[in-house]
Amino acid sequence: MATEAHQSISESTDTAALVAALQAQTEAINRLADSNQQVIDYLLSQEAEDLDGEGVPSTYLDPEEVD
Repeated sequence: MATEAHQSISESTDTAALVAALQAQTEAINRLADSNQQVIDYLLSQEAEDLDGEGVPSTYLDPEEVD
């Protein structure tokens, strides 16, 4: 009987740890998605500025690169 109770507590602890790990993973994925969206927004704004000023946008991320 004691072994069954110990096993039940262990499984409960394992489940709680798994749920906590999944929550942390979900939060990290959401932060990554937000960061990626910020990069996309920045690149689109730079492309829009290039179109307003020069007519042909650069295809390089490094402004020092030359087409």
